[in-house]
Amino acid sequence: MIFSEGSHRKSSALFYASVILMLGLGLNMPLQCLAQQNSVALDAKTDAEYDAEDDVNTTLWLVAGGILGTAGSCLLGSAAIGGAYVYQPVPPAERLLGKSATYVSFYTDAYKARIRRLQLVAAIKGAAGGSAVFFLLGMLNIKPWSDFVTR
Repeated sequence: MIFSEGSHRKSSALFYASVILMLGLGLNMPLQCLAQQNSVALDAKTDAEYDAEDDVNTTLWLVAGGILGTAGSCLLGSAAIGGAYVYQPVPPAERLLGKSATYVSFYTDAYKARIRRLQLVAAIKGAAGGSAVFFLLGMLNIKPWSDFVTR
């Protein structure tokens, strides 16, 4: 088969245009998937942080840190801090029904991280306040809890 000069240029131009089009589509698809995943991650993280703030019982951790801090200064107060760090409730399952696996994964991770942070902050505040009360009682020469219990 003999190609003329003009038809060869047309077919090679068509070939290069096809290659450029395929490269463009091939590079664009992963970016679209990544953008969609980032959107899902952002939605899940936002939802999880709002829900975690509603669900966390900061009063419990504040009181636990305060009582343990008052009872035994920094030593027992650190037990409340450790408990706040270790305890991670799972989000209620009904919030995740009908969601994609990607959404559930991002939501669960963000929920646990936000709960942990809120619990830790409350426990640290409670332990610091309780330790301050413990040291204040010591400075005022007030006997420890055992004297109050035996009466």
